Parts: sequence; structure tokens; C-alpha cells
Amino acid sequence: MRPVDELRDRLHAARRRAEIAGARADVLAQARAVVPELPRDADAGHLERAARRLVRRAAQDEFAREGITRIPVPEATGRAELRRADLASDAAFHAVVEDVLSAVEIVPSPLESDDAVALRDARASSDAYGLSPEVASDLASYLLGRAFLLRDEERDLDAYLDRHERQIRDDMRSALVRLVRVPLELRSARERHNRIASGLAPEPTGTAHGAGTGAGTAGGAGSGASGAGAAAREALSQRARSAMDHARAEAGRAALGALRSGAGRAFERYSRGDDGGDGRGADVRGRDERSAADRAQRTSEQQAGEHRSAEQTVHDPYPPST
Repeated sequence: MRPVDELRDRLHAARRRAEIAGARADVLAQARAVVPELPRDADAGHLERAARRLVRRAAQDEFAREGITRIPVPEATGRAELRRADLASDAAFHAVVEDVLSAVEIVPSPLESDDAVALRDARASSDAYGLSPEVASDLASYLLGRAFLLRDEERDLDAYLDRHERQIRDDMRSALVRLVRVPLELRSARERHNRIASGLAPEPTGTAHGAGTGAGTAGGAGSGASGAGAAAREALSQRARSAMDHARAEAGRAALGALRSGAGRAFERYSRGDDGGDGRGADVRGRDERSAADRAQRTSEQQAGEHRSAEQTVHDPYPPST
């Protein structure tokens, strides 16, 4: 191969790699517009997991929205009571699960990036509980469509989406079954429902709901619907900054105090002549000081004598001859 042909092939390969990298970056930017919590170096697996979390969270929100009132939840939600009640095998619970699953359909998404963001932020897409299962399903379809573009080994979009739809349905069913078996999760869902039904904030002040991907907070309605979480985060950030400033000030004062005390001790040792030895340093400094005082006295006497001689010369310019 001639050098020119080899150089042309290298340039073509480099251009192709740059085009692929640019296309992947564009796809990732579209996904991060919907789910900002995705890392900047995300891959297809990140997008697939984000889609599953989004729909799973929507299923849990739907259970707190309507399902908690449709199943016979015992008053005491301890582990023993839930085991005896066996809510997971109740027909009412199965009806709730089927209703939630029927709202989920993973299909090729016709949405563009701005359409997906508008759908996420629309007032009709979420309420105080979070995103509706239908909207979460549409956004998950969009994310999976972007993930398909990042998987070079995938060729059939329909088969890819069908596989993930089955996995998402299994995740939703498992999450709902867990809700009626784990005391803390069931208690949290019931408390959330009661607070929102009473017109209060979904979560007490100072607590974070944790919507999973952050898309549930769309339009200010997902995981708090009122900006209480943002205010709590801002207050926590201010407290952290104040603590850091206080620590820096304390460290500065401590360092200055240490320097001041060290200098004071050094000055006291010098004035006492205590150099940590047997006192010979003090004798040497004493002799030096006395010698300096003697030299200063002799210099002053000599200057005084010269001054008197000068005065006498001025008043008697012609001294008597001897």
C-alpha cells in the first residue's frame, strides 16, 4: 500500500471514530436532559437502570396514591401482623398490582428530547405523590430507545424493548409485593397517603423522599411537590459552610495562639538567660552586655572631650605660647 493510501485510510478511520463519539455524546445528552442524575460518562446500562428505577418508583407512588386504600391493611403493621395478614396473597392486592401493571407499556418512543422534558415537567404528569405510571412508562420507553442506540450489538429494537418490558414488569411486581411485606415501607406508604390526603407536605420537613432518578420531582410535584426538599438541602449546605468557616477560624486562632505562646516562652528564656544548658550562655551574654556598656561610656566621654576642645578653640583662637 502506498503511503498516501495508508494515510487516507487512517484519516477515514479517525473521522469515523469522531463521528461515533459525537453521536454517542449527543444520545447521552438527550438522556441526561430527562434524567440529570445520569453520570456524564454513562453507558447503555446506566440508561436501562434509570428507566427501571423510574417505573418502579412510579409503581410505589401509585400504591401510596390509591392502592393503600384498596387492601385490608391491619392497624398494627409490625412484622408478625403482616405475616399473619398475608396481604400479598389477598385478591384486592392482586387487583391493585394488575391495575398498576396495565398502565405500563414499553414501546418505541416517538418523543424527541424536548418533548420528553416537557412531558416530565407537565402539570398533568405528576402530583404530590410523583409521576403517574403512564408518564413513567413513556419516559422509560424514551430512555430505553436511547440505550438501544448505545448498544452496538443490538439489532432488533422490538425484541430489545420486549425483553426490558418483561424485566420492568417483574421489578414492579416485586416492589409492590415488598411494600406489603416490609413493615417500614408499608408504614411509610400509609403515612405518605395520610399526609397528602390531609393537605400536608408529602414528607415531613427536613426529610428527603428520594425519587430514585430525580424525574419524579418534575414540576415541583414529585418528591415533595413544594420545594421543601430544596429548602432543606439549601439549609444543610449553609450549615456545612458555616461549620467549615468556624473550623477554619478556630484553626487560625489556635495556630496564632500557639505562635504567640511559643514566642512568649522563647523571650522569657532569653531574658532569664535560660538556654537549657548550665548557665554559661548567660555569663557570655552578661560579659558582652558589660563590654558594650563600657564602649558606649568611653565613646561618650571622648565625644564630650572633643566638644570642650572645640568650644575652647572658638573662644580663644590664639592660645598663649609656651
